[in-house]
Amino acid sequence: KIAPPDGAFYIYADVSELTEDSRAFAAEILEKAGVAVTPGLDFDPHRGARSLRFSYARATADIAEGLARLRAFMAARG
Repeated sequence: KIAPPDGAFYIYADVSELTEDSRAFAAEILEKAGVAVTPGLDFDPHRGARSLRFSYARATADIAEGLARLRAFMAARG
């Protein structure tokens, strides 16, 4: 589930089907995919454990590269 960007340069995504610990999941994504995402806990200490924030304030080529890395990360994760 993804909240509409609503004029911002980020997407706030519900990742509850993948994790209950957004901080650990963000660290795993950075380590294994080389993509920096922000744990939802940084924005909501109660419900943020099940969400991540993805910024898209970069060049289109950078975003495409990040998405390719995330796709490969998720495929390897199963």
